[in-house]
Amino acid sequence: MPAAELIIGNLLLASLIGVLAMIVGRGGRRAGLAHALWVMFFVKLITPPLIPLPLPIPSIAHVFPAASDDSSALVAATDQPSTDQPSTTTAIASSSHQQPADPAIGIEPIDDAATVLSSQFFPAGNAAMRLRDAGVYFLLAVWLAGFGCLVVQGLLRLIRFRRLLTECGTDDPEAAKIVSAFLQQNRSAFSSRRAPRVVRLSVRVSPMLFGFAFKPIIVCPQQLWEALSDDDRRAFLAHETAHFLRRDHWVRWLEWFVSAVYWWFPGVYVGQKQLERHEEACCDAWAVKMLATKPRRYAEALLRVVDFISDHEVGLPSLASGMQPTETLEERLRLLMQNELETSPSRLHSWGSSLACAALWMVHPEAYRMEFPTLNPPQQIASIPTSKTEMPTLALDPQDVEFAEVSLPQPPTGFWNASPESRWANFSFLVSGCKLTASAGKRMLIERPDQPAIEFDSNNLTAIAEIPSSGRVVIGDSKGNVRLWDLIDGMPVSLLGRHPAGVSSLAVGPEGSVFSADSLGRVVRWELQSGRTLASWNVADAIAGISQPNAAENAATKVTVQSIRVSNDGRWVAALCGDWRQPGAPKVVHFLDSQTLLRQASQQIDSDVAIVLQTEPYGWCCVSWNGVVDSIETRQPIGNVAKHLVSALVLSQHATIDDKPTLKPAAENLE
Repeated sequence: MPAAELIIGNLLLASLIGVLAMIVGRGGRRAGLAHALWVMFFVKLITPPLIPLPLPIPSIAHVFPAASDDSSALVAATDQPSTDQPSTTTAIASSSHQQPADPAIGIEPIDDAATVLSSQFFPAGNAAMRLRDAGVYFLLAVWLAGFGCLVVQGLLRLIRFRRLLTECGTDDPEAAKIVSAFLQQNRSAFSSRRAPRVVRLSVRVSPMLFGFAFKPIIVCPQQLWEALSDDDRRAFLAHETAHFLRRDHWVRWLEWFVSAVYWWFPGVYVGQKQLERHEEACCDAWAVKMLATKPRRYAEALLRVVDFISDHEVGLPSLASGMQPTETLEERLRLLMQNELETSPSRLHSWGSSLACAALWMVHPEAYRMEFPTLNPPQQIASIPTSKTEMPTLALDPQDVEFAEVSLPQPPTGFWNASPESRWANFSFLVSGCKLTASAGKRMLIERPDQPAIEFDSNNLTAIAEIPSSGRVVIGDSKGNVRLWDLIDGMPVSLLGRHPAGVSSLAVGPEGSVFSADSLGRVVRWELQSGRTLASWNVADAIAGISQPNAAENAATKVTVQSIRVSNDGRWVAALCGDWRQPGAPKVVHFLDSQTLLRQASQQIDSDVAIVLQTEPYGWCCVSWNGVVDSIETRQPIGNVAKHLVSALVLSQHATIDDKPTLKPAAENLE
């Protein structure tokens, strides 16, 4: 992505965030939210692109019309063979030979073919490119000069003030104890290992919180400290402690770096003023809360500090936050006295502004050209003629050549060259009349009568089952959500419940009972109206009771419930446990009571089984991934289904095998 496009995109999106921050911070009541938006404004200016947003830019593509009669004559004259003039290759390779004039073509003699080509095709392009490159280099040099000056100036001031603190500063342990007491009152916001130092300086400076991100220092001039009363000193320390708790000294570093990079952008300076305005208002409210006093007393202490700063005309150095006589001092006093500052903004403003700002912060405009054709007459460019030499023809007598008509055999057919079946699911829901289709490499579609289809991907739909009483469906996803959907309206109705892992299978009984299973081995029976859990079962509780050689080993691991199905009479739930991604691992089918989900029986089956279901007139059957259907009781094959339809059987109970002609009833079936 070009640097210019990145910078312009960041400027546009950051400006939108700034406009949003101005709207939120109007009046100063929502100072906390407005301050957070202005911080995101500065972050966006230096954030690399995350999600590209394509924006079309119109562009004109020239379409040349057909040649006129004159140009056709010119081309015809050029195509005539000529033996008197040299070839094109000779004319270009030798610059010392001149090409003779040809009145039929209308070309003047030239000294150098390369010179003619350059003068005809690039008359002003090279000059324009050189001018553009020179402008780019000039702008880059100006930006580097401004960036370097601001960085060097800021670092020098930082070093000088740091040296001044070392030479003229004195630690105040009593004031440090007051700051520590304030920090103990706000333990939830104080996570640093050490409290900031309090230093009294004999030089006239503004009271401030100064320092690096991890070693801040509260600075107070000695003359101001002596002029303040004990209550005023506590008010001053509470204000600077609020700056420390809000990490405003970290924001100063961000602000300094962004202002050095975008020193030419006026919006940066507007953002600095707004940051100072809102953070001072937030610190005032926090200080009043820590002091547990009336706002009027704090306002009086603030006015004394402002009078000292105004009388001595002292300011803040770089990377410092403090009690400043800002332009909005009257607004700060009004918010304090009338208690209008919202310390906890409403959820509507917070979530709305945060989501809108996050969307602008993540996306990045990416321009692409959208061409519109237009007609433009072609320029008359003289072409260099070329000599043509006719190729000799080879005369053959047809009687000397015999052609034998040989018919090629048809290619053999078989499973080795048969095209794979792409569609792996195609079944309908009985009540709603909707139809689900799925193809390899594509999304799943639910086709609705007389309405557009609904698309799902493999993460949003991992299992689906229809409720016979209402025609609505229950859909599980990879995040563990079990939602109730109305396919006719094309939207989810409610969130039935949530699993701690992805939903692996769903089943609905004849009377409407809803069952779901997840990849951690948990089966849940839900109440459809309220979403309450009526019963649950975990495979980990049942593994230890199964008599198999590696039962103790499997008990220490998590076993996936691969599929669940309800018997035709609604009394039993068959839960097939095992992970299909572990070939060769044994699988166990557990038969649970549909009301209590208590295990009644278990049976170990083959490792390649995909699903266990009951179908008439075959009873309980095991369907393997290769399409073979076996009876659970006899362990004998009773038929097979197409391999590409096995995944549909696992996806939904509505993909049945009852109508498959390849299945033959077994002699005995498990009731």
